[in-house]
Amino acid sequence: MADGNKRYKSDKKAYKVSFKLSETELLKLGADAKKAGKNRSEYLRELVKNSKGVDTTFAADRSTFIRQITGIVTNVNQIAKVVNTRGFAYSSDINGIKQDLEDIKRLMQEVLVTWQLLRYCI
Repeated sequence: MADGNKRYKSDKKAYKVSFKLSETELLKLGADAKKAGKNRSEYLRELVKNSKGVDTTFAADRSTFIRQITGIVTNVNQIAKVVNTRGFAYSSDINGIKQDLEDIKRLMQEVLVTWQLLRYCI
């Protein structure tokens, strides 16, 4: 068509996506879209097209962290069960628990540092 109104199949938008935003998020979206010279829909489509996506390493890191903590807690529970059965604890049992608690402390510090870095990088 000579009038420039011909729409190609690839230009048609067949799907509608709805989601909720807080008032603050909506105002930010509007301001960012205006700054980019686009309406909100155009702006969001550009974000989808040009985005590198959400960082999925967080979920994997969290899963690894939980697995490590679970293993340590299992060790502590096994030692506690033996101590309760015997009625006393060897110093090696106490040292093992202390080491496990140090491992938990170290892992928690690593997670805290990682989350702080992610928080300030976003």
